[in-house]
Amino acid sequence: MAGRPRFLCGVVEGFYGRPWSMEQRKLLFQWLKRWELNCYMYAPKDELKHRLLWREPYTEHEAARMRSLIKAAQEQSVEFVFAISAGQDMVFSSAGDRLLLQQKLRQGLLWGSLPLLSLLPRDPSSLCPCPQVAAMGCHSFALLFDDIDPCMCQADRDVFPSLAQAQASVANEVYQELGQPSIFLFCPTEYCSSLCSPSPSQSCYLLTLGQELLPGISVIWTGPKVVSQELSATVLEEVEGVLQRRPVIWDNLYANDYDCRRVFLGPYTGRAHGLMPKLHGLLLNPNCELQANFIPIHTLSTWFQSELRSCHHLEHAGKETAAALGDNQGPWEGSYSPQEALELALLDWVAEINQQALEPGGRTLGHPSISLKGGTKLQPSTAGRQEVIPGPQPHSSAPSGADQYGPEPCGVARGEGRRKVTSEPEKDSRSRISASSQQSPTGDGDQLTMKNRESCEPSCALPSTAGSAQSTGTPTATETLHSTGPTMCCSNGANTSQNLPLPTSDARTEDGSPPQPPSSSQPEASRADMPLPTPGPEARTSPGPPALATDGAGASLSPTAPLTPEEAGSSLMALLTLEEAGSSPTVPPTPREARKSPSAPVTPEEASSSPKALLTPEEAGSNPTAPLTLGEVRMLVELFYLPYHHGPQAQHLLEHFRWLRANSLSVGVPATATDASRDMEWRGRAQSFQLLCAETCRLHSRFVSSAGRALLYDLHPYLWDIRNMLLAASAFILWLDGHLLCDPDPKVTWGSCFGWCQSITAPILLGGDAEPWTRRGGLFGELQALLPVGNSCDLFYHPPPLFPSSQLYVLRPVLPLDKGELYRMCRESLDCDPKVAEILAAHPDLLGDRLLGSFLSLSPEYTFVLEDEGGPCGYAAGALCAEGFLQQRDSNWLPAIREKYPQDLDAGAPALGQDALEEALLFFHAEPPAVPLPVLRRFPSLVQLGTAPRVLDVGASRSLAICLLSALRASGSRGVFCQVSASDRQQLSFYSKLGFVALPVALGSSPSTQLLGRLL
Repeated sequence: MAGRPRFLCGVVEGFYGRPWSMEQRKLLFQWLKRWELNCYMYAPKDELKHRLLWREPYTEHEAARMRSLIKAAQEQSVEFVFAISAGQDMVFSSAGDRLLLQQKLRQGLLWGSLPLLSLLPRDPSSLCPCPQVAAMGCHSFALLFDDIDPCMCQADRDVFPSLAQAQASVANEVYQELGQPSIFLFCPTEYCSSLCSPSPSQSCYLLTLGQELLPGISVIWTGPKVVSQELSATVLEEVEGVLQRRPVIWDNLYANDYDCRRVFLGPYTGRAHGLMPKLHGLLLNPNCELQANFIPIHTLSTWFQSELRSCHHLEHAGKETAAALGDNQGPWEGSYSPQEALELALLDWVAEINQQALEPGGRTLGHPSISLKGGTKLQPSTAGRQEVIPGPQPHSSAPSGADQYGPEPCGVARGEGRRKVTSEPEKDSRSRISASSQQSPTGDGDQLTMKNRESCEPSCALPSTAGSAQSTGTPTATETLHSTGPTMCCSNGANTSQNLPLPTSDARTEDGSPPQPPSSSQPEASRADMPLPTPGPEARTSPGPPALATDGAGASLSPTAPLTPEEAGSSLMALLTLEEAGSSPTVPPTPREARKSPSAPVTPEEASSSPKALLTPEEAGSNPTAPLTLGEVRMLVELFYLPYHHGPQAQHLLEHFRWLRANSLSVGVPATATDASRDMEWRGRAQSFQLLCAETCRLHSRFVSSAGRALLYDLHPYLWDIRNMLLAASAFILWLDGHLLCDPDPKVTWGSCFGWCQSITAPILLGGDAEPWTRRGGLFGELQALLPVGNSCDLFYHPPPLFPSSQLYVLRPVLPLDKGELYRMCRESLDCDPKVAEILAAHPDLLGDRLLGSFLSLSPEYTFVLEDEGGPCGYAAGALCAEGFLQQRDSNWLPAIREKYPQDLDAGAPALGQDALEEALLFFHAEPPAVPLPVLRRFPSLVQLGTAPRVLDVGASRSLAICLLSALRASGSRGVFCQVSASDRQQLSFYSKLGFVALPVALGSSPSTQLLGRLL
């Protein structure tokens, strides 16, 4: 440890939530050594014996693991700082609590020196730290009083005049009892400017601490806010004057424990040049997910080395540095550049990601999933056979041990020095790969906590459109989604349909063998007249400057301002010309075509500067399991950038969506020649948005196929959320484009349907000094807030699937040619006896007419299709005015259907699938029960959802529902209802997570059918 710079720079594990495992921490130490950082603070908030049960000593087993951890830190030349947070319930005036605190910290002194324990006195009160023991164990400590109630108990108020004096008294005593260690940190209760009253310079609490704390105790500070966007020398000088010492920054820039929907992958930024002389240290409190912190810690190291060079002291960065620097605080030619640091970090991260994935057990097989009717997912193995492949485990049972993951990331060899990152690009800058490769563990078997993340549910999507109740013994399921009609409707007790029971099927037959997967063939003719946009290749050589995350109110990022020609030419996704927009409808590419479409091209310069030969986008597109490209990893970073800034990819998505929403009034309205040009511009912008959405969905598929298990486990939930939201947003934009309607009513215009644009989803205007947790969900939250049902975002939460799927999906409005494919999906979803199959062969449209016929005939404008590589695999159908829809169905549609299907269709004997056949015939020929008038008044729209058995990703089904509900809400509906079998728990659970509640009414002739309703 001799010769270590006095300036501490590294990582503090100080977040709330599941702590890192011991193996993850040891991997972090390797990162810190490789990038020449020197400090790690152990302070996980939810480790029980760190905070909640701080009085409890560690058991012998826990102490042994901690000794191993401290030894690992020492081997990597990392200063291990042991912290304890006792402020929640400590009685400062209690001699017993003081003694327990001292004993707990003394235990840290003894870690690493087990043979000397027998030589120590048995009386704990006589324990005395000795230099020999301290040299062998932990000798750096921190006492934390953050995030506690500032009010003292009566016993403390009788002894201490203020909280600051009580805390200072405890800290001074502990510091002296530990032998005045060279590193002793103190975190105050007022740890940032926003928590000081009225300001840091006038805070009685901070002034008292500055006077009372012994000079050898360093004070922790987070900056102007809890999560500080910027740190300036002026603010730090004020704090230094009050505390009478240079602070240690606890930097929460990347902390994401306050929002489960956000993770931050962008470069370290917002810290002014020349801060080092004003500080005693800087510790980064990063993302809860260790694998998400590669770029944050990498770029922190680049900042640190730049600061060292600017101070002209590579060996000493303490008081000597501050004295030598003097007043020279301005930037110099080698000052830190966040964008240059990001480029270097991206190269290293790409190499590490791909090397991890190549190791045995580094990743799951990445081929597109093949799902059987019952839900079992098979992957083709290398030997040509099929085997069941488990995906990443839930957080409470994450794979542990080094053998579960890929090797240690490629590092910088010790003798090669640091790369210089300046504002000028470095020539021939190549990432250096460490000669040694160790495992990258992320196990959790040796946690010191009992707290686990909420377990994830199986990723079963909606119940299939048809199945076999007889074969599985499961109750039948009935689902109904709303259909559209006139905006206003009158009701006279209209009749409604009785839903077809949707029996579910098991993944295996009675003998335990898996059934054969359904056919995925798709007639080429079904795509013959679907013009598809051609994604234009675009260089992503630089992410460009970050865009400030706003709430739509900033003048600099106006959501309605179109791009200039220059901006469009340099944009990530340039807009189409008016001629191209007019001749190419905004129909998304099919999943098959999306697989072949290149994503994130890489320039030759980028490829040559990579530490290993990166695949071209064409190669990556043709091989789903190919290593991730530099462009794809950059895109991932841009989607999850920083708490106050969006990356270019995310910003382009938001700008396009905001503009399209704000200018949607003109779409579909009979227009003059001038307005026609506006429509062309809207459709060109819509197509650009579609391409961005498709690019992001391809990234999700590639990430699942190619990323290592550890990285996939940490980042997939965030990328999965974005993918699901973009599926819904993309389909909603297509729905706004009226020319995609199957049979549009020339008398209907869309212009009066968009009150939501100015009302319920208007962004909440936040002050410039708001903390980042006021912007819930990051990119996901902002995208959802732009949807008509965006204010109900919490109702749409589903846990990510246990087994991530690389399946590509497209969600869009229905097209005329989809009817045959949707009907085929309904037939193939039913497990049936050969006798029933003969009947269905003679009447191939029977099940399709039962489930979708009325919606496709009477309300096609509110029908959406989910499509995968095998063709349509799900639908969401609705009727805007359920009363008018049901009246038309009963008077016009049902009579024709009754002539089409005779009532005496029967297999002759009980057979598999006979129940579904009988239910469909009963629905066609029986008098449908009437929906109560109060239901139609309060919930005027009808909805129905259905997916093929192969759709196991609940996120795709959720996107179907969000899109349909958004379309209905945009058209003026205030509520929807559906019909579900009262015994189908799977459907009831799915709809309940979408905000549906059981209505206290019953259909007279169908007591087993439950009505569910949801307000919009």
